[in-house]
Amino acid sequence: MSVMDATEPVNQHMDQSVAEPSVTDEETAAATEAAAEEQADHIRRLRERGLVRTVIQGGVEGRAVGFGSGDAAETINHHTYYGVGLGTPVVDPVDGRVPERDLDLLRKVYVEPDSYTELVDHLTEHGVAVLRGAPGSGRRTTALLAARKAMDTGVFILDGQAGVRRLLNTEGGLQPGRGHVIEGDGTKWANELSPQLLMRLREVTYGRQPLVIVVDDQVPVDALTGHIVEHEAVEGTRLRVLERHLEEQLEDRPLDCRKLLEHERLREDLRGRRSLAETAALARRLARHVRDGDDIDQILQGLGAGLRAKAEKLLGPPPKVVPDGARKQEVSLWSRAFLLAGVVLDGTTLSRVSRESLRLAELLHGVHSPSSVPAMPLFEESVQDWLGHSDVEFTDRFGKPVGPRHPECLVRVSQGGLGEAVLEVLWHDHSGARGPLLEWLDSLVVRGEEDIRVKAAQTVGLLATLDWAYVHEELLVRWASDKSEHAERRRFAAAWALERAVTDPLLASRVQRLLGRWSQQRDFRACAQAAYGTRIGAKFPTEALNSLERIAGAGTRSVWAAVREIYAAGSRVEVLQRLADWAASPSHWRRDDATKCLQGLSRFRGERRVTVFLKDPVPREHLLLLSRRVLLNGVSQHRQRGWDSLRLWVERAGDEPGLDRLVADFFTDLPEPGAEGDDLRQRFLFYLRLWSHQLPDGETAEHIHQQVTEGWSS
Repeated sequence: MSVMDATEPVNQHMDQSVAEPSVTDEETAAATEAAAEEQADHIRRLRERGLVRTVIQGGVEGRAVGFGSGDAAETINHHTYYGVGLGTPVVDPVDGRVPERDLDLLRKVYVEPDSYTELVDHLTEHGVAVLRGAPGSGRRTTALLAARKAMDTGVFILDGQAGVRRLLNTEGGLQPGRGHVIEGDGTKWANELSPQLLMRLREVTYGRQPLVIVVDDQVPVDALTGHIVEHEAVEGTRLRVLERHLEEQLEDRPLDCRKLLEHERLREDLRGRRSLAETAALARRLARHVRDGDDIDQILQGLGAGLRAKAEKLLGPPPKVVPDGARKQEVSLWSRAFLLAGVVLDGTTLSRVSRESLRLAELLHGVHSPSSVPAMPLFEESVQDWLGHSDVEFTDRFGKPVGPRHPECLVRVSQGGLGEAVLEVLWHDHSGARGPLLEWLDSLVVRGEEDIRVKAAQTVGLLATLDWAYVHEELLVRWASDKSEHAERRRFAAAWALERAVTDPLLASRVQRLLGRWSQQRDFRACAQAAYGTRIGAKFPTEALNSLERIAGAGTRSVWAAVREIYAAGSRVEVLQRLADWAASPSHWRRDDATKCLQGLSRFRGERRVTVFLKDPVPREHLLLLSRRVLLNGVSQHRQRGWDSLRLWVERAGDEPGLDRLVADFFTDLPEPGAEGDDLRQRFLFYLRLWSHQLPDGETAEHIHQQVTEGWSS
C-alpha cells in the first residue's frame, strides 16, 4: 500500500497528514501495472520468436535477422570488422583502444586491397588521410590495419559524433604515439571537411599520431585533392576473403575446405553477398556446420542461391504476353497469394492464412486485367494447389503432421530461409506486386491480433533491407506519423519493422540517424520512443538514452516503457546512471520520468530486480543518487513514488535471505550530512514504523528499522 509523503515524523509537528489509499484503489493500480508488464513481456516474446538468434550489445542473447545465410546478421555489435565478426563490442564507442589480439586476428584473414598500401604510404608521409569507400567494402578494417602499420604502438577508435575539430585541441582525444581511426558516416562534419581543416590536423598529427578519417563513397571530395585515398573492393575480393577465413577456421580439414571452395553453388551464393562482413559470417557458418559433421552438399543446399532458385520456381516467372494479347500464367494467382500469406504468417492457422491469402489475391488482382484471373478452385483443389506450389507443411502446435481439416492445422514454411528468399524474389522480379503487398501488410497491422501485427511489421523490416528508400517513403514514414484511429498500432509496427531492419549491417547507421531525427520532430517522436524500446535501444543504449532524454524533456509522454526495455536487455548500469542525472535535472518532466522509472524498476523481480545492484559499488552509487534525489524532490508526487519504491524493497526483503541487511545498509547511506539529511532520517524512521504495521511481514521492517538506527548512531 502507498502512503502520502510525510515531510516529518508523525510525532514531530508534521505539516501534512498521512493518508492511506483504499484497498480497492491499490489493487486496481497493481492489477493495471501487472497487466502492462505482462503485455510488454508478451509482445517481446512475439518479436523475438520471428527473428534469428544473435548476440547484442549489453551481453544478452537477443534476436536478429539476416537474409541469405540464415545468420548473416550473426552479430549486431556496434563495431564489426569484416575479418572478425565479434559477438560483443571490443572497443568503447567513445575513444577506445582496439585490443591487439583483435588486430592480430584481423591480420590473419585480411585481404589487402590496393588502397591499403596507398593508405599506409599516405599516413607515413602526411599523417592524415581521408579513406573514401562504400559501406561493407572492408574500408574500416583497412583503416585500422593501416593506422596500426603506420604507428605500431596501438590504434584508437575516436568518437565520430564528437567531430574532428576537437582533435585540434591538446586534449581532443588523440593519443601520442598511437594511430587513430574516426568514422564520418551519418555525421554533418563529413560533408564539410575542408582542405584548411585537414592541413591543421596534419600539423597536429604528423609524425606522432596518424589519423584516418573514414567516409562513405557519397561524400564530395572535389576540394580535398591530395588528402583522399579511394577504397574499393575489386572483383574477386569476396572469394579471396572467403578462402582466407575458411583456410583459417578449417586449418585441420584442408580437404573439406577445398571441397567447399570448389563448389559452384557456393560461388553463386557469394555473388548475392553485399558486404565483406556477410562473407565472413558465411565462412563462420560453413565451418561450424563442417565441424558438426554435416554433409557438405546438404550444407550448400541451404545457402541463399539455392533458396532463391527454389523461390523463383515457386513464384513462377512474371506473366508473359502471348501473341493474342492474353497473359499466360504458369502459377495461379491464388497459389502465389497463398505462398506469400504463408511466408508472412508462418506458424499461423490454415484458416487465417487462407482467409488472408484471398484478401491479398484481391489486391494483386488489381495489377492485372480481369480476364487474367482464374476462377477460385474448391477447398480440396485449393489445398492440393497450395501444397504443390508453396512448399509448406500442415502441422499441429506440437509440430506433428495433420490434415487440412484439423481444427488446429498450422501452416509452416518447410525450409528455413525460404520465406525470406520468396520475398526477395517477389520484390525484385515481380515489381508490380510491391504496392499491393505493402497495402496488405498495412491491413494486417490495423486488423490483426498482436502476433499477426508483429509478423507483418517484421516482414516490412525485411523488405526495407531489400529496398530501403521505397519502403521508407511508402510505409514507414506514414506509419510513424499516422494520426488516425489506428495510429498507435501503426506507430508500434514501424518500430518493430525498424528493429528488424537495423540488424542489416548496411542499414544500422541509417536507422540510427533516422531515429535521431524523429526524436526531435513532434509528429515522429512517439514512434522514435517506441523504437528505442526495442532491440535498437539495446544495441545503441547511449544514443537511445540521449534521444529519450530529449523526448522526456518535451513533456508529451513518459519514456518509462522504452527505458524498461533498454534496462531489461542488459544496459542496466548505464540506465541507472542516466536516471540519476534526470532526477537532478532542472526539467520537471525529466525528474518526473526519473521517479516513474525508479518505481517501475523496483517492481521487477528475478534477474531484473534492481536490488541486485545493492552488492555492486558502481551501480549502487548511481542508485543512491537516484533514490536520494527522488526522496528530496520538491514535488510531493515524486517523493511519494520514491517511498513507494523503497516500500517494495522492504516488502521483498522478508522473502530473500540477506536482502534485509543490504536494504538496511542502503537506507543508512542515503541521508547526507546537513539539514536535508536529518530530515530524511526522520522520514525513514517514520515510514519504517508505518510499514511494520502495514506489511504482512512487519518483523522485517522492524528489523531494518533497528539496523538503520544502529548505523546512524555509530
